[in-house]
Amino acid sequence: MKLILGQRILCTLISLGPSLHKLPLAAFRKVFELLNVLLGIGVSNKSVSSKDLMVPVGDHQVAVRVYRPANSPSRRSLVFFHGGGYVIGGLESHHGFCQRLAHQAQVTVIAVDYRLAPETRFPGQLEDGLAVWHWVIDNAQSLQLDPQKIGIGGDSAGGNLATVLAMQLFAEKLPGKSISAVPAFQFLLYPMVDFRGQSASYEKYGNGLLLTKSVAHFFRDSYLTNIEDGTQVSVSPIFAADFSIAPETIIVTAEYDVLRDEGLAFVEKLQQAGVAVSHLHLDDCTHGFISLAKFSPKSRQRVDEICAMVGRSNMLSS
Repeated sequence: MKLILGQRILCTLISLGPSLHKLPLAAFRKVFELLNVLLGIGVSNKSVSSKDLMVPVGDHQVAVRVYRPANSPSRRSLVFFHGGGYVIGGLESHHGFCQRLAHQAQVTVIAVDYRLAPETRFPGQLEDGLAVWHWVIDNAQSLQLDPQKIGIGGDSAGGNLATVLAMQLFAEKLPGKSISAVPAFQFLLYPMVDFRGQSASYEKYGNGLLLTKSVAHFFRDSYLTNIEDGTQVSVSPIFAADFSIAPETIIVTAEYDVLRDEGLAFVEKLQQAGVAVSHLHLDDCTHGFISLAKFSPKSRQRVDEICAMVGRSNMLSS
C-alpha cells in the first residue's frame, strides 16, 4: 500500500532542505518541537487535564507531565517515554499525542522528560526511566493510580527505553538495581530494538522519510559512547535471551520505516515465547507519523486506531 498522501508530501518537503541532524543541536531540537506543535496531533485542553511535576533522581530532577481524561477519571495508567533517538524530543514535542492517547484510550498518561544525549549518554536514560518508574509505583495512591494497572511504553527510542525496563534487561549497566514492580503491560510504537541498523528496511527506506538511515545512525552515535555496546541487551533488546519475561504487549509497526524489520522480528520473538501480543502493522505509514498527522485525515485515523487499540485491550480492562 502507498504511503498516505499527507505523510508523503510532508516527508518530501522536509527532505528538500538540509538534513535536520546537521543543524546545531539546539536548532535540531527546536525544529522537531515546532514540527510537532504545528503538524502533530492533539485534542482540546478541556477533554484532558495535565499537571507538571518534578521527580528527584540522584543529583538532578526529571520533569513528568500527568495527563488525565476529564470526563471519566481512570485508574488505568501508562508511564510514557517520548521518541527522538534519545537526542531530541520532550514533553512539548509529544504533548498533543499524550493528550489524545489519554482522551481516546481513557488512560492516565505520565510522560517522562528524561535526560538527552549526547549531554547524557547511555545508560543515563535508563537511570532516569527506572527512577521515575519507581516513583510512580511508590506514589500510586497520591497519584490516584491503581498500582496493579500501570503499564510502560513509548515511541521509537522511548519504546526502546520502555521495553529494556519492562524486560529487566538493564542489570549489567545498572548493577544492584532492579525493577520494583513488573509493568502490567508494555505499549511500543514503532520501537527501536536493534541498534546495529543493518536490516534490509534500513536500505529500502533509508532516504526521503522523516527518519532516514543517516539520522538513525546519528542518534545511535550520540547515545552510545562505544558503538560496540549496540549488541548489548540493555541497548538492543532484540538480543534478549528470554522473551517470556516480557509483559503483555501492545506493539505498532510501520511499513515505511527503517525500523520495520527489527520491529517485526521483535513481534515474532515475543509470540514465539508465548507472550500475549496485540500487533498492528500500519502498511501506509512512516516512522514518526504522529508528528505529521494534524492536516491529514487518514493519518489522524491511524493515530486514533492506535489509541483505540490501547483503550480496548484486555490488558487495560478495568
